Amino acid sequence: MKQLLPLYFMLLCFSTHAAPWIQKANFGGVGRHRAVGMAIGNKGYIGLGHVNGSGVDISYKDWWMYDPASNAWTQKANYPMNNHGAVCFGTSTRGYVGGGSALGPEFYQYNPVTNTWTSIAPCPFNPGDTQGFSVNEKGYVYWTNQLAEYDPSVNAWTLKATAPVSFGTWSCSFATNSSGFIKSGVNFYEFKPEQNTWIQRSSFPGVMSNGSSAFCINGKGYVTCGYVGALSNVTDEVWEFNPGQNEWSLVGAFPGINRRFPVAFAVNNQGYFGTGTNGINLNDFWLFDLNLLDINKLDLSATQIYPNPSNGEFTIQLPDNTSEYFPITFIVNDIQGRTIHKGTIEQSIKHVQLSAIEKQGLYTVSLFTDNKLIFREKITIY
Repeated sequence: MKQLLPLYFMLLCFSTHAAPWIQKANFGGVGRHRAVGMAIGNKGYIGLGHVNGSGVDISYKDWWMYDPASNAWTQKANYPMNNHGAVCFGTSTRGYVGGGSALGPEFYQYNPVTNTWTSIAPCPFNPGDTQGFSVNEKGYVYWTNQLAEYDPSVNAWTLKATAPVSFGTWSCSFATNSSGFIKSGVNFYEFKPEQNTWIQRSSFPGVMSNGSSAFCINGKGYVTCGYVGALSNVTDEVWEFNPGQNEWSLVGAFPGINRRFPVAFAVNNQGYFGTGTNGINLNDFWLFDLNLLDINKLDLSATQIYPNPSNGEFTIQLPDNTSEYFPITFIVNDIQGRTIHKGTIEQSIKHVQLSAIEKQGLYTVSLFTDNKLIFREKITIY
């Protein structure tokens, strides 16, 4: 048996799933949705959540630590009560979980050193089914149009500027080093803690209504999966938001099972994603890393898209050295990020004819291999 263990761990760590996703060791608990997930320092944590597929609502309080270095889960001290739809955020040294189905404004702090939960000051409102975030060692929790900041150094909450819109349940958020970002439906807003101000950003162009999860790596946000209109209609879309350019980009599809109500967090500029449901509660767990695919030898500088401007018919011409990467997927998006055409490239020249252009304007042609964006160029349609 001992001789088989190294092969087992190699299979976990070097899955053949398409980059930039690699399936990792399954979450240590049973499958569930509406759980919480966060990073504390260089470790990840997932717990709580529930199952209700048969009409019997079972909530959980187990708490698990994930170590990226060993790709292993360890069960830790249970949360004080069974709970689902709770809200969480993590700092470099502590984790915080509260609200949800079992609590009102009550929150608890998790100390990974002592493996203990401690009650902290209550939140000014009763949050639930949203995704908290942290900026500069302070936590942020929102509910409808209210936002509260938690300062661990004084164990106190402060209400911040009222949001311009009311954020719905099952919305998601992520944070850069200086700001928090909240997506609710198509609404997308940035909160700047230093100025205590809200800024409306480019509307979310994907199909997901809500029920997604989000994380931030290398200063960019990623929104994954979720439901489309009705809960039963789930998607695999993965969208990237670039704050500097105020631009959304479709970066590919999640290769696992489509789902709603997963959890996500980032450790060491790598994204982690798991659990959720599509009617069946899931406990798989995935790594997202845009650097996983080695395309250093792929030089696309000679790629041409012509004519540009175009009347809707154009040619994509690739360098000869790209043949080993075929088939390459191409997607045409309008200025709002909506997909209007997609297809595959299996030889160096691809002729494209767009038949559904509603109006003249600027469009984007993106090329993907193994779910990784490798080329993008704008084209004008007249």
